[in-house]
Amino acid sequence: MAERREPFRQALVDLRRRLREGDLAPGTRITAKEIAEALRLSPTPVREALSRLAGEGVLEERRGDGFFVPDLSAADIAALYRLSEQLLLMSQRAMRPSTRDLRPPEPGTDDDPIRRVERLFLAWAAETGSRVTIEAYRTVAVRLAPVRRREVDLIDDLAQEAEALLRLADPARRRARPAAIQAFHRRRAALVEQLADLVGPTPMGGA
Repeated sequence: MAERREPFRQALVDLRRRLREGDLAPGTRITAKEIAEALRLSPTPVREALSRLAGEGVLEERRGDGFFVPDLSAADIAALYRLSEQLLLMSQRAMRPSTRDLRPPEPGTDDDPIRRVERLFLAWAAETGSRVTIEAYRTVAVRLAPVRRREVDLIDDLAQEAEALLRLADPARRRARPAAIQAFHRRRAALVEQLADLVGPTPMGGA
């Protein structure tokens, strides 16, 4: 019962996935032709998807040069973590009961602690029932994705941290979430300079 996506939606979903999973690093130039060939689509819907992502601030459009994954400075990274923190705290103040099963996956189904926490946080943002909040959080999460993929170089207990957060999926432990959200983000706020160095700005005139 495979559902056929329209070409624009297919391109948009694929680009979001690549950005979210860190396949497209800051400074990467993205061409409609390459994406269209990989997905076996016409370049037109791919260009539309790229334009949509540029409008959201996820990509940068440089006239005459195409689309790029934006470079991130330490100040950018700090701002993105602050936005992530505030959106998640706002979601907890909404106090809507969760309609999702937030239990961690069975062992072996997904051992990536970064992906597990990303899914958990997105589910928490969704508890607001507000599409605006959900889309705002999703955009911030996509922009942070390449940074989060480098946290492993600086934080050696990501798996234990993820397990502790996932235990808070239990509605009975909801009151503990705000403090955990703050601790998670403030820990990273102290590392923004190192994370910016790891992500690395593209040299001027590069690409």
